[in-house]
Amino acid sequence: MKIKALLFLMAVSLVFAGCKPQATPSPLSASLSELIGKVEIKQAGQDNFTPAAADAPLQVNGQIQTGDDGRVRLDLSSGTIIRVAPSSLFTLISNDEVEGGLATKIKLQLGKVFIILNGGSADVETPSGVASVKGSYMKVEVDPETQNVYVTCLEGDCNASNEAGSVGFTRGERTILFAKDPVTGGWTVPVVGPMTPEEFQEWLDENPEAKEVYDQAMGTLTAMAVPPTETPTSTPTLEAALPPTEASSACFKIIGPASGSGLPKIGKITFSWESQPGAQNYVVTITDVFGNSARLETPNTSVEKYVEILPNGGDYEWFVTAFNADGKEICSTGSNSFSKPQGDPTAKPTKEPEAPDAPVCTEYNYICQDPCVDPYYSSTNCN
Repeated sequence: MKIKALLFLMAVSLVFAGCKPQATPSPLSASLSELIGKVEIKQAGQDNFTPAAADAPLQVNGQIQTGDDGRVRLDLSSGTIIRVAPSSLFTLISNDEVEGGLATKIKLQLGKVFIILNGGSADVETPSGVASVKGSYMKVEVDPETQNVYVTCLEGDCNASNEAGSVGFTRGERTILFAKDPVTGGWTVPVVGPMTPEEFQEWLDENPEAKEVYDQAMGTLTAMAVPPTETPTSTPTLEAALPPTEASSACFKIIGPASGSGLPKIGKITFSWESQPGAQNYVVTITDVFGNSARLETPNTSVEKYVEILPNGGDYEWFVTAFNADGKEICSTGSNSFSKPQGDPTAKPTKEPEAPDAPVCTEYNYICQDPCVDPYYSSTNCN
């Protein structure tokens, strides 16, 4: 009898054990903190924004909106921080765990955000292109009037792209994603330049977490600003920043445009080159006399672009770099030169002419006068 009772109890235990809910892993989270001023939140599926509270979670496809005096810090479960500046509106599109960290995607419709990554990557969709960062610090700001997007990379590997092309940049560099031209519908290739001291200071003022990186970056900037002890014998030229043109340094060659070509002000231009064995991707780098550079990426041995993406007039240099399937550089061509006229300024939209006022048709002229004449009455009642 005791054996039967024992067996019964064991069976009951197994049944209850099988019915016990299985533990589920906690979803990746994003929570709000350090709220200042007006900060509002709208979760996915909700119709209206409501005042946000500290420690409130932000769900995928949820939105944050700040007023003129509003600031908020968003903490992701990975340790990544997103700081939202005043007068901003953004959406958390996705926050997915991938190999190597967390892949975060947000959409910035208006305003400014600072992203401080703790591993992983972040993509920021804007009205004028996409800004991306891997492993470090990036600011993205949308101008409310022009829709131009200003991106600074305090540290790490940053990228910015639009319909015209993309550029990669790193510590202490910046770029601008210009808005689509409302008249021509064209895009301008973003170019890379150094961050200004004011932009470095903005990082320090807005992000206490960035102080160590700021100090390192400012140390580098100060060292670069120290005048040389010896007077240079010649003025630096554009060619100094480009690969040498000696045949021994170039593994494959440019086909066209031929070096020294004069390009038109407008129209499509095809940049072409020989294929390089083992290459899976090519990057075309175009640099003007001011040091501005643009990068065009393609898996092909040519790329066709409107020359209007290069608005400055004068001389340009360009070369092509081949990369293998692992993304490692194989080699680069020598540099070729070309020149082009200054692009035309964007024309202001012309005002459509107003339609003339419609004629006033009275009882009389409806019968007998243009443009109100009625054919039936005109044939019987009008002389």
